[in-house]
Order: sequence, then C-alpha cells, then structure tokens
Amino acid sequence: MEKNFWKGLLLIGIAMHVLAAILMPLGLDAHVHAVYVSDGMEDGEAHLEWGPLRPDAPDASTPTEVAADGKWFAWHSIFEIWFTVLSPSATTLHVLGLLGGLGCLAAVFLLTKDLFDAEQALRLTALASIYQPLMRATGRVYQESVILMLVAFATYCIIKALRQEERINLWLIPPVLCALIILSFKGMPLWYVIPAGVVLLASSRLSMNTIQIPVIALLVQLIILTRNGISLTNPDIIPALLFSFFMYFFFVIGGILYFTKQDGIENEESRIISRGTSMVAACLIGWLAALWITECVALDRDFLDVYKSFNQTPRYLSLLLVPLWFARMLRTNSQGLSLEINRNVMIGCVAFMLILNSYILAGSGPRGTDVIGKHLSGEIEDDEDVLYLANSAFSVHRMYSLKFSMDPDSDGEHLGFWRMKDSGWESELSDCDAMADVEYIVVYPYIDPVIPEGWEEVEFEGSQSVSDAYHLYTWGEEYDRCP
Repeated sequence: MEKNFWKGLLLIGIAMHVLAAILMPLGLDAHVHAVYVSDGMEDGEAHLEWGPLRPDAPDASTPTEVAADGKWFAWHSIFEIWFTVLSPSATTLHVLGLLGGLGCLAAVFLLTKDLFDAEQALRLTALASIYQPLMRATGRVYQESVILMLVAFATYCIIKALRQEERINLWLIPPVLCALIILSFKGMPLWYVIPAGVVLLASSRLSMNTIQIPVIALLVQLIILTRNGISLTNPDIIPALLFSFFMYFFFVIGGILYFTKQDGIENEESRIISRGTSMVAACLIGWLAALWITECVALDRDFLDVYKSFNQTPRYLSLLLVPLWFARMLRTNSQGLSLEINRNVMIGCVAFMLILNSYILAGSGPRGTDVIGKHLSGEIEDDEDVLYLANSAFSVHRMYSLKFSMDPDSDGEHLGFWRMKDSGWESELSDCDAMADVEYIVVYPYIDPVIPEGWEEVEFEGSQSVSDAYHLYTWGEEYDRCP
C-alpha cells in the first residue's frame, strides 16, 4: 500500500512538472540569459544591449551595452547548445526546463538507489517531484533543478569518499568540479570554491548547533554587506536575517524535512553530511538576508516592498533537499522516509504541497511583456525603438523579457528605454533627442500615465490572455513624430 502511495505521488509530481512547462511563462532571469546568449550567437559577443539590469538612475535606463564577460559560462553554454540544436524561443526553453526538471528527478532516484535502496529512492524522488521550488524551476527555466542535480551528485561522491580508505581519494574531485559549475551558473568568481571548501571543512569541527548556525549566518550577512559597501548600521540587518530564517523553516524544515520524525543513531557519515549541510544552510540564510538589504539600498525601497518583489528568492534553499535527507538516511537503523512515522503529518504536508502547486499552476499565464513582445515581433521595423513605462523593482528585467519575445535572434536594430511614471519621459519624447525613434510605448499595469496627444492605443495580439491593465501605444499620426 505504501509503495503505491509513493508511486502515485511521483506520477502526480511528474504531471505537475509537465504542466508547469506548458502553463508557466519563462522567468525573468531566463529571459535575460536568453538575450545574452542569442546576442552572442548573433555577433560573437554576448551583451545586454538595452542597458544594465540595475541602472544608475533610480527612475530611468540608458541603452548601453553590458558584456557578459564570461560570467554564467556554464549556464550560457547549455542555452547556446540548445539554441543551436533547436532555435532561440520561449518554446524551446520550456522544453529545456522540462528536461532539466525530469533529469533532476532521475538523478535523485539513481543516486539514492545506489546509496540506499530502490524503496527510499522512490520516496525521496516522489517528495522532490512535488517540491514547489523545483516545479517552479521547471516552468520558469530557473537553475535550481540542475543545481540540485549537481549538489546531489557532489553529496553522493562525498559519501563514497568517506567510505574509501585509500590515501588518494578520487571521489573528492567531482564535488570540486560541481562546485565550480554551480559558481559559474550563479555568475560568481570560480576562486570562491576555495573559501567554500574551507568553510565546509570547518563544519566538521563544529557541532552546528542552534547558536552556531545563527552566528555564522549573521557573519556571512555582514561580510557580504561590507563587500557591497553597505553600512553595517542599516536598520534592516536583523529583520532581514530573521525573515531569512523564517523562509528557511518554511521552505526547508516545513517543506521537505519534517515529514517524518528523525530516527536511527547518528554515525560518522551522517554527522559529517548533516553538519556540512547545516553550514551551507547557514551561509545561504546570511546570503539571502544580505541580498534583500542590498536590493533595498539599490532600489531605495523599504524591506517589505523589496521582499514582495523578491519573494521567490528563498527558492535557492532547494539545493538542501537531497543532502538533508541523505544525512537522515545515513543514520544507523534509520527508516528514512516512511509513512509509518508521523503518518498523519506526512499526508497533511503532502496534501498542502499538492494544493499549493495546483493553485500556482491554475494562476499561471503569460506575463504581459512577453505577449506584447511577441506581437511586436511582427510589427516593429528596424530602427524603431520601444519606451517601457513601469514602477517596478524588476522593470529592466521585464523590458528584456519584451526584447527576447520581440527579437529572439537578436538580429534586429532596436533600442529599449525604461522610465518610471514620474520621470519626465513626456518631455524626452517631445524633445526628439535620445527617444527620436520611439514608435511604441508599453505600459505596465496600474500606473495609469497620461499619454501625450498623437499616440493611439492598439489591441495587441494575445491581449485577451493577460491582464487588461497592460497597454500598448503606437504613434498614430500620418506625419513623422520627429521629422
């Protein structure tokens, strides 16, 4: 009976991944990386041609080239290979996201089966299949599924290394390579693998108790803030850290770990994996808190406003799923995942996750900018530019989602300008200087700007599938706007 439960759950989880790939729009990060890659395939140098994602001005962007400079090499290589085999488009990226999600589940099953048994492999894979951040990563084409695959393999190799007695332990090489790939995925310097290794070694010397974990998280937060040039007197330092811990308990402890009570007796293998995973968790908690504060300063917004825009950032904690459960399963005489322990709690948690996933899938749909971009792909001509009006923390990110949908091959001659509603964009349009070639105005929902005379709203193709609050305007007069 229990085996049928896990099989059924896995099938439901796989179906949800397929639906996520079909129903969800690409994530903003996926659009940005796709623009980088398609531009590099077009002219040999990967750039964002409409300006940086975090403009210097708080209410406007300037179309300048921003080079990738080799960042995200591993992630961009996957995109480039995929675009070469198929084509640059949202559809092909969704297929890639689905392959990444299902590949992650396959890796979890095979690695768990080799270390433990097929029964535990089925249970852990079923749990991973309904874990909301992984399902969302499949639909949005985020990196988390592939990263979890690498983390699972690295953890597997570390366990193998602990079981090998030879002096030269080749099992330690793959975790280093996995760490380098993950750093490349996140656009971080590869030399970070050295302090990461030192920190993981230090975890084996610590007990990683309820005092040490918060202290380490706070230290990581302060180090990152200092590196980013942010004052350590910022009033949001402690609230951001507390909120990061809350997200850890919601996404990790409640979301993947406390399905069953921990049983079995701790041994050397389980102790090392458990402490190493706790160290990674502490570092991630501090990093998330620092990220939120950095965005608060960069965007000049309150902490709660920033969290509303970055409420999916805790998805990075999903990489803890496999090592946390491996640490439990390694304990002597552990039952691992089992309905025999806390049956009602487990079934309740599974039901909650399925309801949450169903709600997310039901509410999924085109973002708006990607729909308008797809419409413009058949309307806009070379040397015609776009003005994007939005008062959003991710305004430039969304502008690039418009660009990729409009010009997936990056072979068009267009510029994009972002402005906030009260930035004075009206005078820029009438001055006919930098915005002399603007022929389309895209308006983000609910800001209701006053559009100057001469501009007419157009019914864009696919408008019925997105919020009525999106608007698209084009120059409607017979004479040239800027002669």
